[in-house]
Amino acid sequence: MIIIKLQGGLGNQMFQYAAARSISGDKPVYFDLNFLSANTTSTSTLTARHFELAIFNNIRFKTANRFMKPLIESRKAIYRYIKRILMPRAVFICQTENNEFINLQEITSATIYLDGYFQNENYFKSIREQLLLDFKFPSLNGAGKKKRAILEAQNPVALHVRRGDYLRPEVEAFHGILPLSYYQKAKDKLEMQVSNPHYFVFSDDPEWCRLNFGFLGDNVTIVSETAANTWEDMYLMSLCHHNIIANSSYSWWGAWLNTNPGKVVIAPYNWFVSAKADIVPSNWIKI
Repeated sequence: MIIIKLQGGLGNQMFQYAAARSISGDKPVYFDLNFLSANTTSTSTLTARHFELAIFNNIRFKTANRFMKPLIESRKAIYRYIKRILMPRAVFICQTENNEFINLQEITSATIYLDGYFQNENYFKSIREQLLLDFKFPSLNGAGKKKRAILEAQNPVALHVRRGDYLRPEVEAFHGILPLSYYQKAKDKLEMQVSNPHYFVFSDDPEWCRLNFGFLGDNVTIVSETAANTWEDMYLMSLCHHNIIANSSYSWWGAWLNTNPGKVVIAPYNWFVSAKADIVPSNWIKI
């Protein structure tokens, strides 16, 4: 039994599922939803989220009993006693905020509880084809024109701008907001390899993008609408031929799910303000 604690938004939940899926074999992954259900109000440091993986019909999962985490993790005598009887070899894996890589394949226990973000494709790139099936998006509802515009463009490039909760001082101090100069450099870098690109801009702050992305020229479409479903922009990003991503797991997955064999993906060199991270795949361009 592989149990994964879900936390964060859609992109982070996808990382967590993918890591657990890589060691679950043919068995379903067990989701621990307690953190999501216990944090339904946003604070200065936390954005409330809900269970977002339900949009993927191909994912096989079960909901873990709420006592599984304390049963495996707790040092209390009662839990240790029950654990010794029911699952003596169960393992609790907790990743720190440094996102250090943990070799999950080396863990042989039949029962593993995973607590972390696991933001590294080395956890799951060996099952990429399976994940492309698992993360098949549902049909678009009312966004068909956007999809057609992307599919009909000669060289569609998804450009993602994350602002929203990153603007809160406590959140910005950890994640940081990418400066406009990052996107200007990314544009120049991309156009060294891609001719006549059409930029499709995705953001939780489309009005800010309209005011500040004039340097992209005439071949630009501001795609995002505040009323759209959270997954629709990720799906549309994955349909573009190339990607300029933000320091966000949301656009990370938009690029990773892009199946264009010749894709160019540009990502920020510093994912966080100070914490070290090895999130960007080696074949993506970091600037």
